Amino acid sequence: MKRIVINIDKFQSRAAIIEDGKVTEILIERAEEGRINGSIYKGKVANVLPGMESAFVNIGLEKNAFLYVNDLREFEEKYLDGIYNSSRPIEDILNVGDEVVVQVLNEPRGTKGARVTTHYTLPGKYLVLMPNNDHIAISKKIKDEDERNRLEEIFEDITPEDMGVIIRTAAKGKTIFHFEREMEYLVKKWEDIEKKTSNAKVGEILYKDNGVVTTVLRDIFTNDVDELVVDNLEVYWEILDYINAFSEMTLKTKIKLYKPENGEDIFDIYNINPEIENALKPEVPLECGGYLVIEKTEALVSIDVNTGKNTGSYNLEKTVVNTNIEAAKEIPRQLRLRNLGGIIIIDFIDMKLDEDKKKVLDTLEENLSKDRIKNNIVHFTDLGLVEMTRKRTGKPLFRYFQDVCPVCSGTGKVQSKESVIHDMLKEIKSCSQDRDISTIKIVLSKKLKAAFHETYYEFAVEYLKNRKKKIILEDNGQDDYSFALILMK
Repeated sequence: MKRIVINIDKFQSRAAIIEDGKVTEILIERAEEGRINGSIYKGKVANVLPGMESAFVNIGLEKNAFLYVNDLREFEEKYLDGIYNSSRPIEDILNVGDEVVVQVLNEPRGTKGARVTTHYTLPGKYLVLMPNNDHIAISKKIKDEDERNRLEEIFEDITPEDMGVIIRTAAKGKTIFHFEREMEYLVKKWEDIEKKTSNAKVGEILYKDNGVVTTVLRDIFTNDVDELVVDNLEVYWEILDYINAFSEMTLKTKIKLYKPENGEDIFDIYNINPEIENALKPEVPLECGGYLVIEKTEALVSIDVNTGKNTGSYNLEKTVVNTNIEAAKEIPRQLRLRNLGGIIIIDFIDMKLDEDKKKVLDTLEENLSKDRIKNNIVHFTDLGLVEMTRKRTGKPLFRYFQDVCPVCSGTGKVQSKESVIHDMLKEIKSCSQDRDISTIKIVLSKKLKAAFHETYYEFAVEYLKNRKKKIILEDNGQDDYSFALILMK
């Protein structure tokens, strides 16, 4: 069974996709943050970097956006000077201060600003309109050649001149009636954007991609979904209006309004919150007794597969293969649930036989095919690692719930007790040079006090005594390695 659960409150909108009793995807939009992926901005070129074949564009965010020259080509060809297939360097196309309309490809992450493009796309349920590209593309998930030809013929007739479309998987089997209605809607939306452009200020949003609810209805809510449950009456009616306008009427029977009697969280009722909590942990248990360890770095995501408590009942190779196959089923779910993208390296447990490796890869590929986000398995590397990619879209799940630790700054490590004590001794020596000070009072944690008293206290007393000063230790009640020096006359 496939179910979508939507929770709406004053501060955030959340949606969860549940497949066969397991949460596979979480979408979150918070009022104070908002999503900018897909949004179109009026920007101004802040800097042009010939060596990187790119430019930085001010679009009103904290960090300037990054525009690569290949994301500018079609814009240049159509709107700037009509040069077909131009290969001019970026410094000949853009200058500092130029105004340019850009669409966000990737949201800012870490120290990097947003990546933007001038290849605009406006997504609908059945098609994606490309206003400055006259190409017609069809989803690779539509395999039937007759259906592909049928869709191509329809869209050649209804697509406006000088515009292009990407025909989405949801278009399979649908009639021209569905497409004409959506095409008209998206073309009108693009015309509104163009009207706004000339009078817009730098940093102004010309188009904002839809929020969580519309994204769910547009991209996820199809006939293979058995139920959509929402806990907000106003949004319930909005969903029905959207279905009336753009989808099959059969979907209306699947929409249900949940009315909490005592203020219960619908995410608790459907056991979604515990799944979110588990998805914030690096370790993922497998039913066989093995486990995954998932770690994200700036450059990539690493996933380690371990046998754990799975000792097997046959032989070692069989145990290893069974653990790897279960991991190959769970890893795609975790990637969707955690919304992890970029380069992904999977360290399966070593297997001797090529047929076992193929079995594991086939299982991984089959489960990755359920992901609506584009992904690709590259290969088994010479070291026995599986290298794959998954397109980055929006923020990883942990970004909504976790901040970098203010103590370790994200390293997962803190300064050792001995190192802190040596820093403390350096400060004591430095302060002892002050002639106006008679006493140095150290307010420190219980752990530091015990370690200092055991090994360093007598040295410090003698050292300060020779300089006619005293030392006092006082517990600060903290369970860490903190300390502070108070100088007394």
